[in-house]
Amino acid sequence: MVTLQQIARAAGCSLATVSYALREDPRIRPERRQAIQALAARLGYRPNPRFAALMSHIRNARRVAAGERIAFVWVYTPRAESEQDPFLQRVFLGAKARAETLGYGLEQFWTAERGMTDRRLSEVMKARGIVGVLLSPVMHEAEVTLDLDWACFAPAVIGSARWNPELHHAGHHHYLAMRMALERLAAAGCRRPLAILEAAVNERARRAWEAAFAVFHPGRRAATDSLWIGLPGDRRALRRRLRALRPDAVVVSAQSLAEQLRSKDVPLPGDAPIITLHWLPTAPEIGGIDQSYDLVAANAVDLVVSQLNGNELGVPALPRMLLFPGRWVPATERQG
Repeated sequence: MVTLQQIARAAGCSLATVSYALREDPRIRPERRQAIQALAARLGYRPNPRFAALMSHIRNARRVAAGERIAFVWVYTPRAESEQDPFLQRVFLGAKARAETLGYGLEQFWTAERGMTDRRLSEVMKARGIVGVLLSPVMHEAEVTLDLDWACFAPAVIGSARWNPELHHAGHHHYLAMRMALERLAAAGCRRPLAILEAAVNERARRAWEAAFAVFHPGRRAATDSLWIGLPGDRRALRRRLRALRPDAVVVSAQSLAEQLRSKDVPLPGDAPIITLHWLPTAPEIGGIDQSYDLVAANAVDLVVSQLNGNELGVPALPRMLLFPGRWVPATERQG
């Protein structure tokens, strides 16, 4: 490994000058900084981000209670939403608990803050000695482009949205979740399940729900007719379609769709149960798949830490994907 001392000897200057030049310190003239940086690159110098982070803390004379910090970047998500949405809070608390177990602290940033740009966010994190970067799930986009200075960071994504560039990520295994839901329904005697999926969420899931429904539907020939992308808006049309299909269970991508079905006062044949692929404890009378995103977020932290321990920075050549199918939660009896 090339050291600062070797660069100093090759450049004919002091160790301090090399250190300042590589840290873009204004005390070194720009042309001198560029020459030393170019020499370091030719020699194959690679900075140690863990040491750089430690020195940053020392220079700033700040004690970090939880040890080294990892940035938790809320991507396209306003601060208020990140603080109030129960799902997002579960994600953050899962990541925070895992980070603290490993001796790290989380520092939150919001790309949606006024005046925040990708370049500014990169500079802020570098100035604070942060190398590990955890990127939040996106709530409303199927694809994400973020132009951070990736070469300086060890990043990992929470969620399944497509990223440009593609990074290591931990997410929900939508395909296996749909399979689990259909198998549970089949075990309960359901043979004509209907699936209603939100279009945007289906895209973020990379259409894995759609694919699994076609493969594991008990009556595969009817799978195409029994899959709806979005809920029909006209109540009468909805009733006609339900009468034609006679579903004995309805699988929805979110509890909001189940609530829409109820609000439209649409009687399901034989009191067919509704289950959700994104179960939340706010409506326990609806069973379904708990995506367990607190555990997903914890595993995303592990992806970041493994890169830090291996001194791996930048966009990976072969991104790792950790996917979890979640767990089945049966419906509880309604109270009252």
